[in-house]
Amino acid sequence: MFSAAVLLVACAATAAIDPKDFNTTAINKQVLQKLSPILNSNITLNDRELAFLNRTVQNLGVDKDLVAKLTGLVNLNGTLKKEVSKVVAEVKSSSYDAYGDEIGDKDGNVRHVEESPDYASSVVLASDLLSLTSAVASVKDEVCREQGYKFLDGLIMNKRWALKMFDASAKSPQGLLFGSSYHLGNFDECVAISDPGYNGVTIQGQYCLATIKWRQKHENEKTRTGRGETLRWAVCVPSACHANSVASFVSSVLAHTVSNTTGVEVNDRDCYTRRPLEITTLDVAYLSLILLFVTILFFSTVFEIYIIYYGGNKESVITSLIISFSMINNLKKIISTKQHNTLGLECITGIKALAMVFIIAGHACMFIASGPVMDADAWDRLVRQPANAFMLNNTLLVDTFLMLSAFLFARLMFVELDKRRGKLNVLPILIFRYIRVTPAYVIVILFYMTWLPKIGEGPLWQDRLQLEQQRCMDSWWTNILYINNYVNTDKMCMFQSWYLSVDTQLFFIAPIFIYSLWRWRKFGPILISLAIVISLIVPTVITYQGQLDPTLLFYAKEFTDIVSNYYFNEAYIKTHMKLITYFMGILTAFVLHRIQTENYQFSYILKTCAWITSFILGTVTIFTVSLFYQEWYEYNVIEAAAYISLHKLAWGIANGWLIVACATGNGGVLGKLLTWKFLAPFSRLTFCAYLVNGIVELYYVGELRHPLYINFFTVMANAISHIVLTFFLALFLCLTFESPLHGIEKILLRMFARPVLSDNARKDNSVESSRNTSQSKLES
Repeated sequence: MFSAAVLLVACAATAAIDPKDFNTTAINKQVLQKLSPILNSNITLNDRELAFLNRTVQNLGVDKDLVAKLTGLVNLNGTLKKEVSKVVAEVKSSSYDAYGDEIGDKDGNVRHVEESPDYASSVVLASDLLSLTSAVASVKDEVCREQGYKFLDGLIMNKRWALKMFDASAKSPQGLLFGSSYHLGNFDECVAISDPGYNGVTIQGQYCLATIKWRQKHENEKTRTGRGETLRWAVCVPSACHANSVASFVSSVLAHTVSNTTGVEVNDRDCYTRRPLEITTLDVAYLSLILLFVTILFFSTVFEIYIIYYGGNKESVITSLIISFSMINNLKKIISTKQHNTLGLECITGIKALAMVFIIAGHACMFIASGPVMDADAWDRLVRQPANAFMLNNTLLVDTFLMLSAFLFARLMFVELDKRRGKLNVLPILIFRYIRVTPAYVIVILFYMTWLPKIGEGPLWQDRLQLEQQRCMDSWWTNILYINNYVNTDKMCMFQSWYLSVDTQLFFIAPIFIYSLWRWRKFGPILISLAIVISLIVPTVITYQGQLDPTLLFYAKEFTDIVSNYYFNEAYIKTHMKLITYFMGILTAFVLHRIQTENYQFSYILKTCAWITSFILGTVTIFTVSLFYQEWYEYNVIEAAAYISLHKLAWGIANGWLIVACATGNGGVLGKLLTWKFLAPFSRLTFCAYLVNGIVELYYVGELRHPLYINFFTVMANAISHIVLTFFLALFLCLTFESPLHGIEKILLRMFARPVLSDNARKDNSVESSRNTSQSKLES
């Protein structure tokens, strides 16, 4: 008790000093000399003595800042550290009565407090309490400040909920110099906190992930590697605290350790607390739609079972429409390994399947690298290795899909123009294409807008999923109009949806070039050649004038939010930057059509030269991208402008020969691999896999509790799991929406727009077809 009295005398003496004139060197040295041996001793106070000391200090109105400064001057140790820290924590505004709720009753009798295990209190240091006390006192919001004081009381009284709140927050950074920029604390421990408290005030844990920005010494010398500019710091605070209060709190804590050289940002999406699920009208409508489809699928499946066992007219239009929704019928179509294709295009299924596998793997790598990792520099080391260039050239695989889309459409159009002697109504084909693609697309968009943010939780869940939901709420109409790669690009719903817009826009202009090639033997080739030349010049000029990257470079710090990436937003997703591969697809279809029409046979020398050229162009195109990631590489605008166009042209030539060779029976071992029947089911799921892959990636990064240590093995292991999950969800979407609607489309096309344009052309029983002739018949 004597030590407390001396401390109280010192506090009362210093309280008379004008705070404006306060200086640590002005404190009476004799008082400090008397305090030092006492504070360095092992004298302790019991709870009742400490309670009386707190009340005395509060009644005297001792300035809390002076007490904090005074205690900071003395070397505190032992149990007394906590006792002095409690004095500081209890010195608050007169509107707050610490004793009424936490320590004692109105008569001053100390109440028993339920304690946590002995080791629990060891996580709290006196220095932590001093900095937390000052930080809480600086919070302007009164409700948040009062709950903050209750939190400090709970810490000192060794209450489990308060210790959990402190324990769940990130402490001193570990591995900061190693490149660790995510310090996530313990999310589940924080949000599970719920203390009923007293006077009906319940304190709930709220998890906030603050963004700390270090002040850069040289703003103009920013590097693209690593993630040294920002630090994500987890704090567990009472749920009454808003984002601004949390930012102020974190700033005050940092001010005691790293001075004022940092900036702290916390928005509402960075904070999460468990609340009852909020259901909107749109949520109910979407769920009702899903239940309606599930009901239709159920009764359609039962109907097909009845037809199988008891017989019925399977050829009627009504029966066909009902069975189109049957799970049995759709599952058989999806898992079938048969390919009734007489145009020699079986290899297309293999190319589609493998390309989608690697595209999903590329997306997984991008989200893994840009998410919480222990060593941000590990990704920079991986991208510099030429062996990993195939994953870095994920953009070329996307271009492959665009080329295949153009090739299939053009090839089948040439066949139909031959059969109908140029009299083909393209309008129904364009309309039914929109009808085929849009419904499943809309279902996924609505899921983003309704239930996706409600199916999980995690440190980055609010930040990623709520942002994605808001973007879809703002820009859904640009998606279904297929203009989202030009309109509201900064609010793009579904980061991968730009592809559908590019493909649709080019699909509507493709018939002009296809008909020209079929109708005019001289003008058509000249027109497509001119289009290819223009498509080479446009990206080159844009890259040169804007001094843009040669391609989309996957630096981790630039893809935390891919939609906000400058190159992605301003160049990569634009249709005029993707013309080359699409026109190369049309040209490839025309060349193959002429070869099969004229039954042209390749010589051995021609095939050998073509394969060597294709292999060289493909290999160089894939692996040269690693040059731009090397530390020694210096940006050259001419190189970038040349690369953006020429590498796409080279890739188009390589893929064009691969398609022609396989379609004419000259594919060799590679042709056998691409026509492997096992790949056929995966090829049918590629469209749905493309739609749902974003859900898998967002769920992964939103749910991640701890930073991941990345190397080649961990990245590949996670990528494989993402591929499996994506195709599993794709199967569900295809069974419930895409395949039934595709079946209906085929029935309607038979009725109103014969024949069906399909990549699964079937034999006409009246004509024997071959790979090397154009007499193949489409399904009619």
